[in-house]
Amino acid sequence: MKMVYFLLLLSFFLSILVNGAPLTNLNFWRKDFVCTQRLETILKDVSLLTLGSLGNYTLIPEVGRYVGSFVKNAGYSYYLVGPLDTLSIDDSDYFYRAHKSPFMVADVYEKFATGLGIAGVIAVFDGRGKIDTNLISSLVTRKQTYPVLVEDEGKANLLRNFGYTGVFIVQKDDGFEFLNGRFTLLNWTAKPPDGESLRKSILLNSIIYLSQGDIQVKKVFANKGVIVYSDEEFVLNEAQKILNKRAGPGRVPW
Repeated sequence: MKMVYFLLLLSFFLSILVNGAPLTNLNFWRKDFVCTQRLETILKDVSLLTLGSLGNYTLIPEVGRYVGSFVKNAGYSYYLVGPLDTLSIDDSDYFYRAHKSPFMVADVYEKFATGLGIAGVIAVFDGRGKIDTNLISSLVTRKQTYPVLVEDEGKANLLRNFGYTGVFIVQKDDGFEFLNGRFTLLNWTAKPPDGESLRKSILLNSIIYLSQGDIQVKKVFANKGVIVYSDEEFVLNEAQKILNKRAGPGRVPW
């Protein structure tokens, strides 16, 4: 019941953002209001791809809550979650993608955004560069039309043509600017989960067993052995156990 109430409240605040109605006098707001810090620099070795590899997606809202508290304490109101694109072998940065499946990426983003919202931070999707239209459809179907960072009005119009009717933001030399809507502040905070315990749980739950073979660290698109996202001893020890029992908790995202 509390989660349903929260989601309704967040939906109301986002509708205010889209419609441009002011919440309060926000003349003080900073122009660098979107935090673009990568996830793995906040939780060591935990990237979007790590989240997409989890066997237990219920950990993802906790990640959002932790990251939201982190960026809120740093003075930000929005957080750049990830790109409107899916994982493919020709990507230049595998770890800034969550999964090859648009449905699974939408699920990761929805859970991450929910956790951010609990912490009082609004999720932003990265619409710059390549986009996957099937992912956009999945987000629209789930009503996950959070603000999107785009290169220009042309990209915003392209996304509108695909049915994405959210708020669009562009990056300027001195910060960020809304193409439509306006700055919205979520006036609440939440106590974050313990970061180190959460990080360890994620790194262990994302260990992927493919077949007998070597333990491979961050070897994306590997087809044998056991894949881990950290070379820390506790991860490698668990990977060896998984290799011995021929089963692991993680799911292949590629």
